[in-house]
Amino acid sequence: MSNFFTRIIKTELFNFKNVNYGQIKYLNYSSVNSRAKIENNDVLGIYGQNGSGKTAIIEAMDILKNLLSGHKVPFDYSGIIRTDGSTRIITHFYIEYKNSKYKAIYEVSLKSNFDKKIIEICNEKLSYYTRGATWKSLRSFAFSNPYYDNSLILNEEKVDISVSHKQHFEDFPLCKHINSLALFCSQKNASVFFNNTLIDSFVSYEPNNQECSNFTAVLTSLFYFGNCYLSVIKVNQLSDINNDYVVPINIFRESDDTIVQACLPLLIGNSNRELPESIYNELKKVIPAINIALKSIVPNLKIEINEIKKEVKPDNKKYVTFDVYSIRENKKFLIKYESEGIKRIVSLLHYLISLYNKREICLIVDELDSGIFEYLLGELLGVFSEEAKGQLIFTSHNLRAFEKMNSKHFICSTTNPNNRYINLVGIEKNHNQRDFYLRTVLLGGQKEELYDALNLQTISYAFKEAYAGNTKDVKLDFSTNFKNIIENNANKDVE
Repeated sequence: MSNFFTRIIKTELFNFKNVNYGQIKYLNYSSVNSRAKIENNDVLGIYGQNGSGKTAIIEAMDILKNLLSGHKVPFDYSGIIRTDGSTRIITHFYIEYKNSKYKAIYEVSLKSNFDKKIIEICNEKLSYYTRGATWKSLRSFAFSNPYYDNSLILNEEKVDISVSHKQHFEDFPLCKHINSLALFCSQKNASVFFNNTLIDSFVSYEPNNQECSNFTAVLTSLFYFGNCYLSVIKVNQLSDINNDYVVPINIFRESDDTIVQACLPLLIGNSNRELPESIYNELKKVIPAINIALKSIVPNLKIEINEIKKEVKPDNKKYVTFDVYSIRENKKFLIKYESEGIKRIVSLLHYLISLYNKREICLIVDELDSGIFEYLLGELLGVFSEEAKGQLIFTSHNLRAFEKMNSKHFICSTTNPNNRYINLVGIEKNHNQRDFYLRTVLLGGQKEELYDALNLQTISYAFKEAYAGNTKDVKLDFSTNFKNIIENNANKDVE
C-alpha cells in the first residue's frame, strides 16, 4: 500500500442538492499544478449559514467514496440527485505511484430512478496527466452505460468507450471486455472504472506498454484510496451519541499487510452491550492509543473497557458483554454519563491520530464542532493546520477556528446557487479573522453574499402568527412605521 499516495485537490458540483454550480480548490491545488508537490498543510473548514451548501460537499464526498470503493450509491441520496441525469460530481486528484506522478480527473453523472429505487451511474470519464518536466500527455476514458435501459440489454446494444490514443489500449481489460463489464456494473449499480471485477483483473495483467501502465497506476491508486484512506463522517453519527446508545469509534489501523478502516460500535446503552469477539478485540486494540491522545486534550481522563462475560451464541460465534467507563482522578463512572462533547472527541480521536501522522489519510467530517467546547476545538484545529500530515475537510458553525488558522484554511458558502463557494478576500495580517468574517456577513464586501439577512420584525411577526395558529399565506415585510423611519432617515442623508 505504501507504493501510492493520493490527495484530493479540487471538487466541482453541478445540479447537486441546492448547488447549481460550486467549486472548491483545496490548499495544494496551485502547488500541484505548478510544481507537482504537496506543500501546504491540508486542513480546510467550510463555513456558511444553514442551507447554503456546506453539507452538500460532505454528501458529494460520501458518494465519491462509494464510487471509488466499487459500491453502489445509496438510494438515500435520491432526494438530492436530479432525475434528468444533470447531476455531476467532478473530482481532481494528485497521485504519486512508485516513482511517477499523475493528475487525475474523475467525472461522474448521476440520475435518480424512483421506479427502480436506484441511483444510476449514467456517464463516467477518467482523465489523467503524466508528469515530466511539466504536466503533459493528457489521456482520457469516457463511458456512457446504456444498460440501465432493459430494452437495450435484450437488443445486445453495442457499448462504446471513448479512449484517447486508443491504439495503445487494444488489449487493455477495460476496453477489451467493456460490454460484459458495462452489463455487470449496471446490475450492481457500480462504477465501470472502480469495481472489484476490473481491479482483480489487474492482478494477473501485465501492461505491454507505458500507456497501459500509467492508466493501471491511476485506476488502482484511486480504488485503494477510496477503500483504505478516504473516510467520511456524516452528522447522523451524532444521533446515536445523543441517544446514549453507542459511541461510534472511527478507526484507521495499518500493519505491513493489513489496513483496517472501520467504524466500531462502542456500546454504552442500558442493554445489549455485547459484540462479536472479533469486533470487541479490535476495540481493545485502539483504546490505548485513544487514551494517550485523550489525556492531552482532557487532562486526567481515560476510558476503560471492562469485560463482563463471554458466551457462545446459537450461530456458534463467541460474543463479549462489556461496560465502558470514564476514569477521572480515580473516580470511575459509565461513559454514558459523559458530555456529548467528550463522546464526540472519543468517537473521532483514533482517526485524528492517524490523520496527524499519515499523509495518505483524507478525513471529511460534517459539523466537526458539534458538542465540542469552542476553545478546545480552536486549539485542536490550530495544531492540525500547522502539523497534520493528512488532509482534513470539515464543516462547522463555531468561529473559534478563525482565530487559530490562517484565512487560506477557510471556504465560505454563499447565497448564490450558481457560485456556492468562495474564498474570503481582503483580510490583512492585522485583522481579527473572526471579526472580519462577522463583519462580512453583516456588511458584505465579498464577490458573493454570504448571508441572507432576515429582518427582526419579520421574525417576530412570523413567530406570533405561528403561535396563533394562523396558517394562511402571509407576506412578511417591514412595518409601515419602520418603512417611514427608513425613508425619513434616507431623505435626511440626501439633504
